Amino acid sequence: MYNKLTKPNLGPKTAKLYQHGFQLLEDQIGIYIKEHYTGIDRIEFSPIYVTGDDGSSMLNAEIVPIVYDSHGNKGIFGGKYQNFYHSTYGLVGSLFVDYDDLGEYFELRSDSGEMLEVKFGISLPQKVRRTKMEAIDLNMKDLILQGKLKGVEKSDLGSPSAEIIHNLELKKGVLSDGIK
Repeated sequence: MYNKLTKPNLGPKTAKLYQHGFQLLEDQIGIYIKEHYTGIDRIEFSPIYVTGDDGSSMLNAEIVPIVYDSHGNKGIFGGKYQNFYHSTYGLVGSLFVDYDDLGEYFELRSDSGEMLEVKFGISLPQKVRRTKMEAIDLNMKDLILQGKLKGVEKSDLGSPSAEIIHNLELKKGVLSDGIK
C-alpha cells in the first residue's frame, strides 16, 4: 500500500527513460546557471515529482532547482513572489519524453524556443545548451531581491567551480509537498 501511495506508477523501463530525460534537463538548467551567474557554490535539484497517470489524469513530472551561494544561503526556485508565480521545470514546456519502435528520445527547448530532439544515452548536446533562460533569470533576480541569495550576479564569468548535484529520485505528489 505504501508504494501505491508514494511511488509513481511507472514501469522500470519508463522510469529509467524519465530519469535520463530529467538528468538532461537538470544539466541544461545547471549549466546555464553555472555559466551565467557568479557567486554560486552549487546547484541541486528536487526529486522528480510525478502526478497523474492514475487513469483519470495525464502524467506530469516536474523538478525545481535549488541554488546555494558562496555564503551558504539557499534559494529555491518556483513559488510566488509579489503576485508572480515562477515556473517549475518538467514535462510541461521544458521536456518531452517518448519512445517508439525506433528507440527512446527526448526533446528539450532550445534558445530559439523550439523543441529539439536528443537521443537516449548521450550527455547534453551543444544544440540544447542555453545562452538565455528568461524564467531562470527572473527567478534568480527575485531570489536576490528577497535576500535569499547574496553575492550572486548575472555575469558571463559564471561560477566555473560550482557543483551540479542531480536528483533522479521519482516521487509521487506535487512539488509543494516536499520542497523546503
